[in-house]
Amino acid sequence: MLKVKLAAARKWEEVEYRRGMRVKDLLDMLKYHPASIALISLNGTAADENAELKDGDEIILVPTLGGGIHGR
Repeated sequence: MLKVKLAAARKWEEVEYRRGMRVKDLLDMLKYHPASIALISLNGTAADENAELKDGDEIILVPTLGGGIHGR
């Protein structure tokens, strides 16, 4: 099993691990577009969508924030 948490969420979600799985496969399973994720933490270390996962990994996904300063 993989433990996945969206940064703002309070609880971890468990996702079944599949051999050869990468972060991009996990994002696809969870229906997140890679551009919607600003930071991926894999066991406490920054990772990218091509990082290979292993059973028992903990992944925290930090979503991209929109907004900014508009013209005055």
